[in-house]
Amino acid sequence: MAENSGIGWTDHSHNFWWGCDKVSEECRHCYIDGIMRRAGREPFNGPMRTIHWNKPFKWNAIAEDEGTRFRVFTCSMSDFFHPGADKWRAEAWEVIRSCPHLDWLMLTKRPELITKRLPPDWGDGFANVWMGVTCGVRKSLSRVKQLQEIPAHIRFISAEPLLERIDFSPYLDGAIDWIITGCEQAAKTKRRSMDIDWVRDIHAQCEEAGIAHFFKQRYEGTQIVHDGLLDGEVCQEWPA
Repeated sequence: MAENSGIGWTDHSHNFWWGCDKVSEECRHCYIDGIMRRAGREPFNGPMRTIHWNKPFKWNAIAEDEGTRFRVFTCSMSDFFHPGADKWRAEAWEVIRSCPHLDWLMLTKRPELITKRLPPDWGDGFANVWMGVTCGVRKSLSRVKQLQEIPAHIRFISAEPLLERIDFSPYLDGAIDWIITGCEQAAKTKRRSMDIDWVRDIHAQCEEAGIAHFFKQRYEGTQIVHDGLLDGEVCQEWPA
């Protein structure tokens, strides 16, 4: 449970469970693999429940005292809607419901599973849950269409790893609030290239649609840089 996440668009990461399965091209060099193997675990045999679920209550209390909100990347080491976690999800929803001063950012590659796994009181969406899908290749655009149909207060796209030019503009009709872009974070011998023009194109699409764009990281030679600079200006925005 990372108290201070190294991920630029979140404050904390909380994993109700670890472990996943690869489902698309974006998963090829997933970071979960190396992290879990170093911990002596098999990463892609489905989820296993974690034991420390108390940190969000601490963060929620701090946020309430400070009059602020913290963003929490939910299940960075798995997928919140993985069917292998069905038996624990109701309890996880209760934690989320009990921490209203935290914004829970749920990023999934399985949007077709969301509807049947929402809590009974979901309604138009919990005010503190942001719902997102990964789409780094054009083949994954169907996820964005499915996301548009999910009731949520904030909907977002993570185009990371961004592996080709993608036109999101047909989907930016008011149902999407935010797009994250970034290159693939993998070993130098494995990572696939990202053309900065693809990021410029998405940035222009966001400006045209009036939505936020967060440029997470880029390649600079063999280094991965997280400063968010796009043509000399920091481009790291959050939805209103």
